[in-house]
Amino acid sequence: MNELYDKKAVFQVIGCLIQKPALLDEKENWLNKNDFYEQFHKIVFAAINNLKSQGVEDIDEIMIDSFLSSYDVQYRIFNDNNGLEYVQEAAAKANLRNFKYNYNRVRKFTLLRTYKKFGFDVSDVYDTEETNPRTREEQQEKFDKMTVEDIVDILERKMINIRKMFVNSQNRITQDAADGNIEQFEGYKKNPDFGISLIGALQNTIFRGAKKGTVTLRSAPTNLGKTRIALAEATDMAVDSIYDSTIEDWVSRQSSENVLYISTEMEPSELRPTIWAYIADVPEEKIRDGACSPEEEKRVLKAIEILERAKMKIDYIPDFNTELIETVIKEHILENEVEYVYFDYVHISVQILEELANKSKGMTLREDMVLFIFIYRLVELAKRYDVYIMTASQVNGEWKNAQEADQNLLRGAKSMADKVQKGIVALKPTNKDLESLQPIYDQINKNRLGNDNLVKQPNVVYHIYKNRMTKHKNCKLWLHVHYDTMRIEELFLTTNDYKRISLDSTVIETKRKQES
Repeated sequence: MNELYDKKAVFQVIGCLIQKPALLDEKENWLNKNDFYEQFHKIVFAAINNLKSQGVEDIDEIMIDSFLSSYDVQYRIFNDNNGLEYVQEAAAKANLRNFKYNYNRVRKFTLLRTYKKFGFDVSDVYDTEETNPRTREEQQEKFDKMTVEDIVDILERKMINIRKMFVNSQNRITQDAADGNIEQFEGYKKNPDFGISLIGALQNTIFRGAKKGTVTLRSAPTNLGKTRIALAEATDMAVDSIYDSTIEDWVSRQSSENVLYISTEMEPSELRPTIWAYIADVPEEKIRDGACSPEEEKRVLKAIEILERAKMKIDYIPDFNTELIETVIKEHILENEVEYVYFDYVHISVQILEELANKSKGMTLREDMVLFIFIYRLVELAKRYDVYIMTASQVNGEWKNAQEADQNLLRGAKSMADKVQKGIVALKPTNKDLESLQPIYDQINKNRLGNDNLVKQPNVVYHIYKNRMTKHKNCKLWLHVHYDTMRIEELFLTTNDYKRISLDSTVIETKRKQES
């Protein structure tokens, strides 16, 4: 036997087919010329198969000889191999009761030859180079017990193992459900499952801080200030000190983080005054007007000094596509060790449409499909590189009439919310909102003395419609944003029908050191 081919099994199969051509009608006995490695055997099988297809039920060596005599090349090969004697002997010696065994053996060797033809190493199944008699005997016994499906499973398993080494998903995790349970449980006691601090202790409770590996989508209408709010949050993570006007002094932070802010509409020079205003707690308009008092100017200069030592990058990309944004984020992660990314907002550009048209070979993609792909790639980046990503989107025209805002308000594609871990719609409170909140204000201010102690009216409300971090979703977080300095004050949390939710604040002080 040579080249993964068993001539004895082939001899038996051909003999059985001559004895009973009807075997070829049975679906489980599917054969073709590739099952016969040697040209002589191919020719004999082809003759039997052709005679059978022409309705011949009783085939013998004379009929095969007569059929092949019409084909010069094939007939010469048939005669050179004593074909007449071969088929006569095969028909006489073949045992129909053993047809299935020999058929399966032929098919198994065909399978191995096919794999080998495409470069697969099949020696794990059948090693033609093995010389040890005892090993060959064990191999033969094992091979006889295998089915075609068994062989396919073995060789595909090898391919899967190779694939996992090189092209398997980097985010995939496969393990036994019992692995590491005690360690993980005890770990939460030492380091609770929180990211670094967000602006606001209530948001820390609601979202467990800014957890790496997650994406937050905050959607809002034009002119709400979503770009400046995101810039304030990014700045808060990046700097090691900010000014606190309530105590009239600078407050040191635990540490600063490596932060990237990607802008698609405003250049860095337009963003810097907002950053200074946030750090120094000085109105941005006064900074831009050059009208700061001496004390305020001193604070702004201090803010610039703090910013100079912060690890905060700003990337202005007015002409972008999804690949460029992905490349920029990767670049900052690998070169600047960025762990917190703010991308001002997801929208469709001409470059994105061109990019996806090229990839789809001219096929038109709907706007919702394009936006979904964009968000999906951001989510994959967050998981792959274990970074926190905050981005935003516009809302559609229905926001003005919405009492309970959710993904249905997202402009272009509500499917954008499908992949993110946290979904927020930020809106201005309506008159109805403020009226409905009055009982809460009355209760809070009841025991407070003086107008200075009264709770501020909200000017932004976060409709939290998706939250995989905690149970807090389908609720509203009421905020007062000081737009002159972008300082954000959390007020309280309510249900969608304005019932106050009692919520403990979470002050995250040490997480920055633990993650740094």
